[in-house]
Amino acid sequence: MSVPTVFAGLLCALAREGARTLVVGGLARRLHGEQPEARDHCLWYDADEDNAARVYRALSRIGAPLDGVAVADLAEVDYEYRYGEGDGEICLLGGLDGTTFADAWETRLETHWHDVPLCVISRATLRATELASRP
Repeated sequence: MSVPTVFAGLLCALAREGARTLVVGGLARRLHGEQPEARDHCLWYDADEDNAARVYRALSRIGAPLDGVAVADLAEVDYEYRYGEGDGEICLLGGLDGTTFADAWETRLETHWHDVPLCVISRATLRATELASRP
């Protein structure tokens, strides 16, 4: 699999800004050794105002389209920001069902993906959020 350079660039920008984010979704499952069908690049970020400002600066740093997006939007736990298309689409989520970001942060896995440092939601917390989001 080739490295999605926009996603890697975003991860680096987020790290430079000191933003707290967790990899979730298909990439998180792959990093936990599973073989999911989903090829998404989703991040859950801490939606507190200071961290939302860090996320905004990181998005700005990589040239993500931010027309109509404000730090206050990113500070909402129900906010979802997406850009790109197909396998290159990136989504940033202000919240997930089943747990809080603070609780998920405590059990995170710190690792590297293609030499880019990142934090991944724990396997148990990932399962809890998946179960909580089912109807």
